[in-house]
Order: sequence, then C-alpha cells, then structure tokens
Amino acid sequence: MVFSSPHGVVPIPEGKSAWDWVEEHAANIPNKPAYVCALTERTLTFADVHDQARRICAALAAEGIKKGDVVTLHSFNCVEYPVIFLALTRLGAVCSTASPLFNETERAEQIKHSESVAIITHAKMVDTAVKAASLSGIKLNRVYTIGHANIPASLMSIEDMLVKDIPFPNLPPVDPNAIVAMPFSSGTTARPKGVLLSGRALFAGAVMASHFEKDMEYTMTVLPFFHIMSTLLFHMAFYRGWGTVILPKFLPDEYLSAIAKYKVWNVYVAPPIVQFFAKHPLVDKYDLSSLKYIGSGGAPMGTEVEEAVFKRIGAKVGQGYGMTELCGPVTMPAYEINRPGYFKNPEETAKSITDDGFVHTGDVGYIDDDGFIFIVDRVKEMIKYKGHQVAPAEIEDVLHGHPAVVDSCCVRGKDLESGEEIPKAFVVLREGASTSPGEIMNFVGEMVAPHKRIRQVEFVDLIPKTMSGKILRRQLQLREDARIKAASAP
Repeated sequence: MVFSSPHGVVPIPEGKSAWDWVEEHAANIPNKPAYVCALTERTLTFADVHDQARRICAALAAEGIKKGDVVTLHSFNCVEYPVIFLALTRLGAVCSTASPLFNETERAEQIKHSESVAIITHAKMVDTAVKAASLSGIKLNRVYTIGHANIPASLMSIEDMLVKDIPFPNLPPVDPNAIVAMPFSSGTTARPKGVLLSGRALFAGAVMASHFEKDMEYTMTVLPFFHIMSTLLFHMAFYRGWGTVILPKFLPDEYLSAIAKYKVWNVYVAPPIVQFFAKHPLVDKYDLSSLKYIGSGGAPMGTEVEEAVFKRIGAKVGQGYGMTELCGPVTMPAYEINRPGYFKNPEETAKSITDDGFVHTGDVGYIDDDGFIFIVDRVKEMIKYKGHQVAPAEIEDVLHGHPAVVDSCCVRGKDLESGEEIPKAFVVLREGASTSPGEIMNFVGEMVAPHKRIRQVEFVDLIPKTMSGKILRRQLQLREDARIKAASAP
C-alpha cells in the first residue's frame, strides 16, 4: 500500500540550483548576514558568500580542478565550509564530505574510495591530511587548507585563493541534475558507502524540509556539516535567505549564549542535546524565549523528553526521519529516487532501490490510523526473544526514564544455559548515581511486556556514537559477541 502526504506535493522550482538562489540573495539582500561564527562573531554576508565562492571556484579551476572531479572536504564547522561547497558546485566538481574525527587511515580510505583528486582541510588538521594524501596517492600540491597558520609553506590556503583575484573562468551554467556531493553513509551496521547526490536532490530536500518553516533572521547549527542533515541545513539557508549561526562543536555555554544573543527561532540537533535542554541546570541561566522549535534526528527519542523540554523552555521538539541516500527527509516525490545511487557499488544500489523507484531503508515502522509514522528500529538490530521481536530503541526509551540513567544501548545477548537470544542493556549512570543491574531490570520490567524485559545489564562509561548522535550499536554488539564466544569456549 502506498501512502501519500496529507500536505500534498511540495512544488520544486524547475531548473534551479543552490548557486542560483545565492546569486539572487547577493543581488537582493547583499548585506544580510549569511554565516556567523558564534565564537569569533566573524560574519559573511550573502554578497560575501557569492564573491568568495566565485574566487575559490576560479582559483581551483586554475589549479586544474575541473567538472566531475571529486574533492574531499574535511573540516569542522566554520563559515568557510558552505562557501567551499558552493564553489565546488559552481565549478561542476563533486564535494565528498568527511568526518573531522577521521584519522589519516580512515580519511585515506574515503579519498581512495571516492577517487578524490584533491583535499581541502582545516589548518588544524593539516598533519592528518598530509599523511592521508600520501597514503592515497594525492600530491602535496593538491592539499589545500582553511586557514594558513602553521601550515607547510608549499600548501595553498583558501585565504590565498581569495586574494589571488583570478579572472572567473568561462564555465557553463550549473546543471541542477549534475552530481554535486558524495557524502558517505554512516556505516553503523556495515562499511560506509559513497552516496551520489545531485544538486537538484539537495535543493529539493531543502525546499521540502523548509516548507513549513517561518521566515527568520537566524537559524543555528552545531551538527557537523559533513552530515547530511547539516549539509541540508545550509542548503535551506541558501534557499530561504536565512542567516546561520555556526559552532564548530557543542560547547554548552557558547551554544546557549548564541541562541539568546541572536534570538534563534529553531535549531536542529542530535538527541543528546535535546536531553541537555531537558535536564542540564545551565539551561536555566539563559533567556531562550526566542527558541520555539528543536528538530532532532539520527536516533529515536521518547515523548517524555519532548514534553520535558516544552515544559521547561516552551520549545516544541520534532523528531525527523531521513537517510543520507534521500538527502534528509524521507517523504520525497518519485523524481528524487531516480538518482545514481552508491558510487561504483551497483550491488548495494540494486539492494537499496527497487526497479519501480522505492527505497529499502532497512528500518521497521508502521503508520497509524491518523497517518502518523512510527519508526521502530533497524531490521538488523532487532532482538528476537522466544519468537518475539524486541526493538532496542523502545527499551532504551524506557531506560532513559530512570533517574540514574544518562545513556543506554540494547543489543542481542545470550543466555548461556538455554542458548537463547536475550535483550541486554549497556547502561551509563549519571555522575554520583548508585543502582544495581537488578534494580534497572526491575524498573524496565514494570513498564514493558514480559518478552521485552532486559535480561542482562552491564554498566559502561559511555555509549559509542557517531558525530551526529547515532548509536554505534554494532560496536557494542561485537563486544558482546566476543564475550559470549569467550564464555562459551570449553
């Protein structure tokens, strides 16, 4: 059965790209702030963004970067990041965004898999970039930096490009259907895969994601720009002409201060930051009255947290569901699905996309009689106990209601006597809290059906997660599998 949105199809302007909208904003609202660094207050207007993107585009073209080339962009959040992405779009190149947490081996693996011809990295990460370049066969003169402090003299920085004043090359107009981005899927259950996204795909995602958003002076992001949701956010700002306040990472005081200072109306965050809004005492020290909407994604979260945030600061919390492969929102018109798929991975593309244009998400969910969509969990992560399917996320939601629990992750354990698969929870306790595995199991048991009860609890210092807040359940599952194997050995 096919379900359609009750809001109808959102019209997507034909023949438009992010570059077209930035050109219009540079002409119509040139002095409006486009990007603001929350730490330094450095500000780029829409005129600045357009001018700097043209200069970087011209400089990269002079360096021999051409249409269709893949360039790895590896940096934490900064005002230069969206400008560089835009410059590559105008050039016709493909931006392969990479996690700033990658070491040289991980970065080299993505560079080789994406067949990148150059690397743009932050100056603070230049040592790792140079090593990754060596491992992946990229020449040193194809490593460019954001910032020029303490970098080798042989490297060119973005700042160098901005002052070169190279004439803009004779480039064809931006083709909205051309590939502009190659992010990598998060790889929580398998190795990451390069996802090919067209300019139109990102633009369509931005139009739909911002369809119900009000006009505003500023939005704010702390989600890493390499993540599809944050990439989508700066495309939403390109489209709507919003100013965006940027933080390189989550710093509690600076984050709250920026919301208050710039009167931010909405933010998009990972679930741990929603928990922060609900429970952290620092929140009460700032005027957050402007904040009316908090979007969360990457991992499921219970309604109790949503209600706690609304009661405390008056902001509604909305949980989004999407995929890198779908440019963020999952409720996309059919034309969005007709994209190239995974880079040089036809087998995975065939598994993901059906012949009639549907996507296999790998998730279990349902739609109720009122049309609300509920995502239960990943198919591969479901626990089977005595023939019943148990969703880890549902148990984690209950665990987070325990006053001593700050974080948790449920995996498939094993009863060594019966050989049965059982629900097991890794639990992080709040600082200073004291409880026992038995008490935790009893707490959950009082709130769920018998087959959903936790049968084992192990206390840990932290739950491994991606930068976007998604639980790396596979890491803990492998740890548990190793424990079971060792315990079962004769």
